[in-house]
Amino acid sequence: MIYSVLSLDVLRVWYVSPRSFPFHEINMKVIERRLFRILRFRNYSTQTTAAFSNESPGVKPFEKVPGATGKFALPVVGNFLLGKSLGCFPDYDLRKYLTGLQKTYGDIVKIKSTRFKWTVLLFHPDFAKEALEIKLKYPYRPVVDIVAVYSEKKNLGQNLVTLNGEDWAKLRKPTQELILRPVAVATYVGTLSSVADDFVDKYKNGGTIDNLREALSNYASESVGMLCFNRRLGCLDKEPIINIQLLDDVLEVMEQDLKSISGVKLYRFFPTPSYRKFEKGADHVCSICHAEIKVALEKLENAKNEGKLEEYLQQPNLLNSLLSHPEMTQKMVDRTLMDLFFAGVDSTSNALTFLWFELAKNPDKQEKLHQEIMTVCGKNDVTKEALAKMSYLKACVREAMRIYVPTSPGMYRCLDHDVVIGGYHIPAKTEIIPCLQNMCEDPRFFKSPERFLPERFVRNDKSLSDEYKNTNPFATLPFGFGPRSCVGQRFAETEMYVITAKFFQHFEARLPPGTNHNMEYRYRTFATPKHAVSLVIKPRTETK
Repeated sequence: MIYSVLSLDVLRVWYVSPRSFPFHEINMKVIERRLFRILRFRNYSTQTTAAFSNESPGVKPFEKVPGATGKFALPVVGNFLLGKSLGCFPDYDLRKYLTGLQKTYGDIVKIKSTRFKWTVLLFHPDFAKEALEIKLKYPYRPVVDIVAVYSEKKNLGQNLVTLNGEDWAKLRKPTQELILRPVAVATYVGTLSSVADDFVDKYKNGGTIDNLREALSNYASESVGMLCFNRRLGCLDKEPIINIQLLDDVLEVMEQDLKSISGVKLYRFFPTPSYRKFEKGADHVCSICHAEIKVALEKLENAKNEGKLEEYLQQPNLLNSLLSHPEMTQKMVDRTLMDLFFAGVDSTSNALTFLWFELAKNPDKQEKLHQEIMTVCGKNDVTKEALAKMSYLKACVREAMRIYVPTSPGMYRCLDHDVVIGGYHIPAKTEIIPCLQNMCEDPRFFKSPERFLPERFVRNDKSLSDEYKNTNPFATLPFGFGPRSCVGQRFAETEMYVITAKFFQHFEARLPPGTNHNMEYRYRTFATPKHAVSLVIKPRTETK
């Protein structure tokens, strides 16, 4: 989930937005008849199973996979017609569409993607496990076009979102070694604790946090700034360094670009209004990162010239570690830090907002968390050793990310060889999407899925019966799985653990009277609250 937009391209695989294609303005009957005649043999023939061999007894051919047939299997328009038949138009709803597909066809469904390919949707964690555990040296993902175009125009170099194959592996490997290993991230606990102390001190007198996401974005900016640039940015005590509106604009345009069914990207040739909006926001973030990287490099150089480099590097320094890696160039280092900073601010602040909302809504769960914090830490600091003992804290984070799945509908795979999933032969190059959001909301895998029950994820907790427990690890994978999982997972988790432990060590939080207890949220790259979330906080006397 958190520091990567690796799941962004999933939307483009099958989604047909009514805003991006004026279906209501054309005669759909005529379109159906003409496309059916033109494409029936060439584009949705079931002859895709030519590679299937009868030497695999018990394996059903691809043509038997339940799902789109006839006019519903037409490229582009077929998904619209299928969605219409499921009652999802004119007011399109992704969740309703996927749920309708699952109810109609079952736990494995095929549809025709907007790229004229078959896409297989998986709604059962056992099928997800089969797909995700298939070994691939270089897992492929479609490129996020607008990011690639911007990177090329600005000569920034491509990133993990826009790279595939060996180029992707060259960038992924050193970054993963330095920030995905638990031991590496543990060194940042002290730094994050210092930032969290300042956040807590800002609200020491209690009162109301009017816009929780905005407040937490300042914390996230400060925390990720320490990771990327090795210095405090002052976001908690002065004007925030990040303009959240510009950041929102970038993510909004990215989502619109992913939903577009047009194969022609006009911004490749001239700056369209949406591209200018994206560019303005991206320039804002890049300018901050370039300036901070310059300052950080100067500090490194000064320490070296003064013979104090070893002393300076006693504290964790990701920039120096990346620069010291033999396979990383300066441009690769710059781009990696920019991506970590950009994605880290928005994703972490959103995830924390959902978590704290649920804790404020469920006082019994909040009190249980507080008791764990006091048992482990008392009035003392939150250390890496303390975090290792806080199983309920980690369960709270995981449960919030189950209810508010960070990206939707799930992950993406496109395999380079034929496989068997769910008992069906799946040909090479078929797009596969485990629909994680649907699994997380399925009562077969999570009883009473709408309830915030962190105990689902606490192994030795006896307060919840076994039927509520999570028994399949592939039913919820908020950070993805495998080689293209979120590269910043460990740091993001640690960041959320530290601030949540510190905050609820010192405060009791409630939702203001009259607050809607059903959180309205949407996906704008990451799950994001539709409206500002407020908290009423009261200092706890035992921690003063």
